[in-house]
Amino acid sequence: MKIFVGLLSVLVFIAALVYHRGVQMETERMTAVLNGLLKAEQEVSLTNQLRVAVGFGSCVDMIGPGLDILERIGAVPPDRPLHYGSLQNVDELQQIFAYFFRHGAAAE
Repeated sequence: MKIFVGLLSVLVFIAALVYHRGVQMETERMTAVLNGLLKAEQEVSLTNQLRVAVGFGSCVDMIGPGLDILERIGAVPPDRPLHYGSLQNVDELQQIFAYFFRHGAAAE
């Protein structure tokens, strides 16, 4: 029984050493990555013309079958599907819906 306890103690000690070595290697790797990022940050110069844009969205998504929704608003298939950055009227909605529908893609 004493041999078993002694052997178990040695195995636990070896496992602790291996675990500690792994943690130490991970810490060294993370330190090297952090130092590399800090070095890269110091090499970039910032000008006084730095601008920040902040936006807020408060839209409520409407989920439903697209074709049913377009039928309810009286939309008709357009002659030319087009892409828009923002929609101003039903004609543009029809065109952008057809644009993405043709490609089988989702759009928001």
